[in-house]
Amino acid sequence: MRRLSIPALIVLLFLGCSGSGGSDQQTTTTTTATAMDSRLTFDMDWFMPRVSGFEAVLVGIFNPGSPLKQKVVLTPLPSPPALPFSFTFIGPYDSNGDGIDEKTLNGRATFDSDPANAWSSVTGQAVVDVDIPVVHHIYHATVNFTITSDERRLFGSGTFMNALTGNTTTMTVAEATPLVVKPATGAASAMSNACGYSLNGQMLLEVTGSSGTLKSTWNFSSDSASVAVNNRTFTDPSGQTTTLPDSTVTLPCGGGTIKDWDGIYDQHWACLPLEFGQATIKIETTGPTTVKITDEDPPGSLPVTYTAKTIGGNPHAIRGSFISGPVGSQYLEDFNWTMRTSLSAFTQFSKYVYSEGLKQGKGGYCIAYAPRVG
Repeated sequence: MRRLSIPALIVLLFLGCSGSGGSDQQTTTTTTATAMDSRLTFDMDWFMPRVSGFEAVLVGIFNPGSPLKQKVVLTPLPSPPALPFSFTFIGPYDSNGDGIDEKTLNGRATFDSDPANAWSSVTGQAVVDVDIPVVHHIYHATVNFTITSDERRLFGSGTFMNALTGNTTTMTVAEATPLVVKPATGAASAMSNACGYSLNGQMLLEVTGSSGTLKSTWNFSSDSASVAVNNRTFTDPSGQTTTLPDSTVTLPCGGGTIKDWDGIYDQHWACLPLEFGQATIKIETTGPTTVKITDEDPPGSLPVTYTAKTIGGNPHAIRGSFISGPVGSQYLEDFNWTMRTSLSAFTQFSKYVYSEGLKQGKGGYCIAYAPRVG
């Protein structure tokens, strides 16, 4: 394992809902609303481990030669008329490693300095479309982002159509109140409330189907491991609106246990400033909240070991750090890993800072995708 991290897409909710009836209209409405609301909570929990997907795309496409770049075409824009260090990107992307390019990206990014060397912020926009074979087009989103050394700010909207139920789900983050995303550290101001992330801000969710429309506001706070959900209303096909009580939701990041990490992984990583590589990662549980990591980077090289521990109550989200680099140019890297719900792979993001030498105080960000191989 080496470097790892950044931006973030916050959408792609695969939602499907169904309701059951009661003896009168009010009972029917309440039962249907409750079923739809329960399904929304279930799918938010399913979705959160995938929150780092766009990070992998953005960092990967800036590393020509890396398998994480895939088929996305990156084009530098001439300056002027564009701002310096501006790029467009477009092309298909396989975000889950199953060999099918289900995602299409089209966007732009502008760095404050050359991303091949050192940079401290980037702004841009990404348009994302998802097409699944047989099901066809199911998702469209436009996400605007700003990334600095400490946080990501996101706003935009996405719409998903569930071909099985016919329901459509829209999620919106307002430009005036962007969603702030930081790595979860477990500290009071960086609690894990979205797997390896600590989110702060509001998401407006609306699910519409033949049984009615459910609206709610999900309020993430970086100092809370739970999510406050309010403004919850359900409107049935006749136009009758029912107000649901406020609730508090905890997303357990896929559930499971820390033992789910045990195994061997083939990790591909990429960074900004530009760098990429491959490592063999072996993970062994050492306690109720800790794991031991044996890292061969590249595979077959002399291994190094370090540790990581779960973040909050999430057994599928862990955090750790290590020191690496030659004497005179060593760096400290902090990383967060999130296990896929299927247990087939984990994703990773990190930040590293040089503690000595000419680059002291500087560093970068990395991402990785690591499928299980043993």
